Amino acid sequence: MVSPKPYGLHVKNGELTQRDMQFISSIVHRFLSYKHGAELENLKLVYDLPDGGYFIVQEQADIFRVIADKDILTPNNFVNDGTVKMYIPLFYSGIITKARVAYGDKVRLKLTQNCIQRLFKATDQTPSQEIALERFTIEASPRFPEFLPQQSSNFITTQYVGQNAGWYSGSMAKLMQLVGGYGRQDFEELPNNPFERAQIKLPEKLSKQLWVDYQDIRLPCYSGIPPKDGTFQYDYKANKTHGVSFDSSGKPWLIQISSDRKVWAMPLPIVPITASIKFHAYVEEELGDDELLEVLRTFGALPSGEGFPESAEDFQRWVRAGVIIEICDTLDFHFHMPMYSACGWSFNNFGNMAYNTAYFYDQTTGLIFCNTFKLSLALGNSPHYYGAKSVQISSDLTNDERNKVADYIAAIFKQLRTDSVLGRTIQFKFRLVGTQVISERANSVSSLNVASEIEYWDNYVCDPIANHSGNVNKVYGGYLFHPAKPKFQPQIKFPDYQAGGLISFDFSPAELGWMVACDTIMFAYFDNDSLQVIKYFYDGRTYCKEVDTDFEECMSVGSWYMNTTEGVTSLVGNFYTTEIDERDEMSQTTIKTTVVGRDLGYNITPFFEFDGFFHRPGSLWRYRYFSYLTKTTRVSGSSMQLGVCVPMFQRAATLYAVKNYSGATSYKESLGKGAVRDPYSYRYWTHDHIWAWRGGLEVMKGKPSPKDGNPVWVEMENYNPSTCSDFADNGPWIPNLPADYTWLIHPNRMEWKHSGGGEEPPLNTYSISNDKPGEYTGKIMMTFNGVTKQITKTVPDEWYFKMSPDDFGGVMYRDACRVFLGTTEYGNISEYDAGHRVRVGNSRIADHGRAQHFIGVINE
Repeated sequence: MVSPKPYGLHVKNGELTQRDMQFISSIVHRFLSYKHGAELENLKLVYDLPDGGYFIVQEQADIFRVIADKDILTPNNFVNDGTVKMYIPLFYSGIITKARVAYGDKVRLKLTQNCIQRLFKATDQTPSQEIALERFTIEASPRFPEFLPQQSSNFITTQYVGQNAGWYSGSMAKLMQLVGGYGRQDFEELPNNPFERAQIKLPEKLSKQLWVDYQDIRLPCYSGIPPKDGTFQYDYKANKTHGVSFDSSGKPWLIQISSDRKVWAMPLPIVPITASIKFHAYVEEELGDDELLEVLRTFGALPSGEGFPESAEDFQRWVRAGVIIEICDTLDFHFHMPMYSACGWSFNNFGNMAYNTAYFYDQTTGLIFCNTFKLSLALGNSPHYYGAKSVQISSDLTNDERNKVADYIAAIFKQLRTDSVLGRTIQFKFRLVGTQVISERANSVSSLNVASEIEYWDNYVCDPIANHSGNVNKVYGGYLFHPAKPKFQPQIKFPDYQAGGLISFDFSPAELGWMVACDTIMFAYFDNDSLQVIKYFYDGRTYCKEVDTDFEECMSVGSWYMNTTEGVTSLVGNFYTTEIDERDEMSQTTIKTTVVGRDLGYNITPFFEFDGFFHRPGSLWRYRYFSYLTKTTRVSGSSMQLGVCVPMFQRAATLYAVKNYSGATSYKESLGKGAVRDPYSYRYWTHDHIWAWRGGLEVMKGKPSPKDGNPVWVEMENYNPSTCSDFADNGPWIPNLPADYTWLIHPNRMEWKHSGGGEEPPLNTYSISNDKPGEYTGKIMMTFNGVTKQITKTVPDEWYFKMSPDDFGGVMYRDACRVFLGTTEYGNISEYDAGHRVRVGNSRIADHGRAQHFIGVINE
């Protein structure tokens, strides 16, 4: 048994009831018994009062006290003193369905089924799937002025209107979606409604176990509580980008690339007790919350949504404490101009690589020169990643030295405010350096000047808590040039939230005079860990194109083509991407001819002809025939335009539009007949005392001897091949000479023919032609959410190919949204197919008709 021990009791915000007093007395006895049995030097536990409120029992440095508060336990009750708080925020999962609300109204949400179950377990009440909560009525933060309304109105513009997770990249986009689900933590200012003030509560047994594990830990640079006002803390822009990178042990670090030309890292702020394997086991085995498990699998703990210190002084204090670590510089990236203000660094999911592009005006040429930068990170793990544990005064010290160290520490701590960054960093440093270093300092001062010692330890620089390395390199560079005025330049557009849409990039040089060819990366991003780039291409040269043909001298049976051009030829299309390349060459006039020949066979009867009138000899020959189908298409005045844009609310998406103009077309088609003479021919003879009595052949062996032109003897074979006669050469075609050909040459003794035969295979020849005016065709393709595909087959909106803003101030608008964290694969983009926005994947809670703001974890 543990003897009773007196304690100090302090009551805030009301009076304790009799039941409260009795409960505190019983808990104090149990507290002392537990502390004695566990042999703990210090212990601090939090309990709920039976009649509302809570109380803290704490014994530390022989000071035993109870602090009771009749108000509910909320983040407002916590002092940011660098210690772990037994508080776990509840995150909501779903879609913000109404983000701009009238004063007095509330933001509306549509919840996932997992979130509904989570709220039921936290409140014992079941919310409807669509719910309005003041908890999420969070005005856009002045930290991000681009999202603030440009003029006063009767509506509240909340942060969910513009600050979408899609502006971010890699695991930071996942983090942004998650922390958007916390909402406000200033519960006292919210309606007394369980869904407004919901938090995750732990069983008392687990809570005690976790408190024993975490009560003496000092946190590195964060409180472990989400921002009370619920505002987003992370930046996405070119002048400051936040990212998430995982170290060699798989723990996430918060990365900052800022205009100070440095890359910084600190442990990702988390809710500390959610990193415990005991909490993980509880969630998996008892709570059964799949969405919460998704967060724990992704980040190892529940992120708190806190960021780097905003104050430069506080920032440097944590740098000196070794918690915020400088990794490398960014070369001259920040001396470049961003492609657009929202163009922050694009990280892969593991966070060990990031890319960005930026440009400057070359002083020699006045032309835009664009560089591609790559950030590489290698983060080492840290024994102090989750904080610094308490350090006992070294046993190597003598009793006098131990007492001196204790007095030295006590004197300094007495003058430090525990809720100040100065106090937190010095206390954190004391745990890092150990008592040996503190003892040396205590013994080095002859008389203790606390103010001087505080200044000393404030300026003391600890070794970084982890060994990180990294570098930024230029990996690609090239010019961006076009000679036309902006109105007539190639169109690539980037999102500008304040402008209300997509703004054209201006390729104009600072001064005229130089012209260069371009093949330059001007935009780079990771899409589901696949590196995608958009390249700008320009080549102002023209040339005369050579004839492209496989025509042959001997074309009979087969197919052939010939492509010719008139006028000059140039390369058209100024943009191509990793996945899409629609560039082409185009001439003023193109003529495409195809010829297809088919075999028609030989003459039905061969040709014959006597050598002359009254001659006895003559010749016999034949042809092999073929048809030739000739098609000729002549196109004049064709053109092509390519337009590219990055939609609003996205860092990792591309829309690629193609518009083709096929100029005036003249089409001709004809079917004709051709022939090739057989290289084998024959000589014949006969005799008739009136018509054939002159001359003869070298060979005249035919019997019986002809009389009155009958018989006609074919006696001799000749072979005279020509260049193209192979087609007709099928070998000898009259065997067994002499052969009687009276049937062909003189079948009727009453009729004499000097020549004849040669009946050809039949063929209906024709010739047609038609003309048609030019026409436009087109399509739009996208690379989005890991998918590259054609999404429309019609001529794209003219906005893709004209300057934005136009002469009247009109601005092109396209947007997109997607799920970043959760098992649901879904995204939609504001191009329409069959009257509906194009989407990738599916979501049961999404409104496919507009860009959504997803919060929390989307498991469906």
